[in-house]
Amino acid sequence: MAIKILITSGPTREYIDPVRFISNASSGKMGKALVEAALKQKCEVIVVKGPSAVEIKNTKNCKVIDVISTKDMLSAVKENLKFADIFIGAAAVSDYRPAIVAKNKIKKKNVGSNTITVKLVKNPDIIKYVSLHKKKQVVVGFALETKNLISYAKTKLKEKKLDMIVANDSSTISSKNSAPTLIFKNGNIKKLNLVSKEKVAKEIINESIGIFKTIKTC
Repeated sequence: MAIKILITSGPTREYIDPVRFISNASSGKMGKALVEAALKQKCEVIVVKGPSAVEIKNTKNCKVIDVISTKDMLSAVKENLKFADIFIGAAAVSDYRPAIVAKNKIKKKNVGSNTITVKLVKNPDIIKYVSLHKKKQVVVGFALETKNLISYAKTKLKEKKLDMIVANDSSTISSKNSAPTLIFKNGNIKKLNLVSKEKVAKEIINESIGIFKTIKTC
């Protein structure tokens, strides 16, 4: 029976008004590379994809669910987590969203000064939800930081009860290449050289499958 992998990919958008939104520079390239690597390993894939120019096609063994916001992504993850053996949270989700979304485009003439204040509220934590509700699934997260990368990644790994975390610095955003550090629940660390995201994805998928097979035999 094929291993089933649920992957989140790309950025999310949090709208301020009907035409403006908060987002980030994630290209979705890593998510696509993970999908392709998983399919090469004969896995069945469900990918929850945020808005990006990277195309991931629906196929016999790959179901694509397009979403916009972090709340949309969480809803899709909740609906599909039960089908997965492995969850990989590769999406760069927005941590905050506007508390109020304007019904119409905010016009400059309607603003009484040269500044505007947008109140933000915290978004739900998708990877934390998965870790709290997993059965025997493997849960893999990502950490992207501008400083103290390994320290922050180790803390995230522990706090969110992950099996593995992929630690990247900010240079990986929109890049074709990456040199992440894989940190495992058992304390092992594996530093990868600067290679294509396709090769990084292959490494992540292989390690995730290895962890799943170990859990399954326990």
